[in-house]
Amino acid sequence: MAGNGEKGDICNDGEAWWNATVQECRLWLMLEPLGQDLWFADGGIVSFKGFDYPTRMVIVRLADGGLWLWSPVEKTAALEQEVRALGPVRHIVSPNSLHYLFLSQWQVAFPEAELWGTAATIAKRKDLHFSKALADVAPAAWERQIDQFYFTNSLFMDELIFFHRASRTAIIADLSQTFSEAFLKKHWPWWMRPIAKLSQMTEGRGYPPIDYRISFRHRASARPKVRALIEEHPKHVVVAHGEIVRTEGETFLRRAFSWLLR
Repeated sequence: MAGNGEKGDICNDGEAWWNATVQECRLWLMLEPLGQDLWFADGGIVSFKGFDYPTRMVIVRLADGGLWLWSPVEKTAALEQEVRALGPVRHIVSPNSLHYLFLSQWQVAFPEAELWGTAATIAKRKDLHFSKALADVAPAAWERQIDQFYFTNSLFMDELIFFHRASRTAIIADLSQTFSEAFLKKHWPWWMRPIAKLSQMTEGRGYPPIDYRISFRHRASARPKVRALIEEHPKHVVVAHGEIVRTEGETFLRRAFSWLLR
């Protein structure tokens, strides 16, 4: 595991990662690097409206050495150990009011960390202690390192998209979903798979669910934010639900948000 021997140290080092094989590191770790100072970990399956959804979290090491945790998945002893090996956890972030299931686990494990969320998340989880609501302007703790774009257009929820500058990675919770054919075949009933494909919430397309799109009002106010994200020239796109886009992230985002930009 992380911190136990040379391989764990190599795989936890975002720079040294490129000198190790993907297969070798995956044998040892739950965390996988994706560029400079950014890692992700896949969690288990959760049910939403009766359908299985995969889960994924992102960890960023900030300039001060502290860690920024996005949408944490269910905490295990092994995963916690690997996260601790990267540095002190200073921030735990919920991107929208659906990504809250495991916040309390991580807050208990890291009581010194600040907990952040959107206004809707904070209203929903009154049992948790949040530092403050996040919007378009990043807090001083990660400004000029992680940009954020706040969308309040849907009737159902507000959502934050993040962009990590050092790794050129866009980080998206539900506004883009990229289910693979294999996942849908294994986890979704046969009659729902064609709907997922028609909705284009599949690998290579990346649309959000159709009800999310239908509920998305005042689209003119959202377009400049999406264009600003694309103009950051992302290389990678990490989504919470589906396959990671490892190359040509800018091209992918133009396609994934074509429903909004047109």
